[in-house]
Amino acid sequence: MNMTSYESIKSSIVLDFEEYIEEEGLNVAQVSAKTLEEDWRIVNDSLFTKTLYFVSIAIESLKYKEIADFIYSKLDGYLENTKFEEYIDKNDIEKLLQDIQICKKLINNKDEYKIRETSDSTKSRVEYILGLKVD
Repeated sequence: MNMTSYESIKSSIVLDFEEYIEEEGLNVAQVSAKTLEEDWRIVNDSLFTKTLYFVSIAIESLKYKEIADFIYSKLDGYLENTKFEEYIDKNDIEKLLQDIQICKKLINNKDEYKIRETSDSTKSRVEYILGLKVD
């Protein structure tokens, strides 16, 4: 299984949330930023991986009834993605498209969660990370 497969990324994000929230006591925004920072090479590898990270982080966040403002503000753009790189496994794309539909339903239920505000420095850091080029 390569590191950019749907299953490996999805399980990595779930584990990050469990570990960082339940064991280290971080909040959803901190976990979201830390995950993007630690995995920036994979995140920035393709449109598929970036979309998968944002959608998966959003879904995991909403399980905790909140979402980081920097994820929420960019999410709409990722929820509209339906075309990905040709080399991506078709089954992985299908799973991601299903997750996008799940995420749309969850995010539209605005009474069920709050948006966690973060500092300008956190938002800037995330923007910087998302702009890094992969070798």
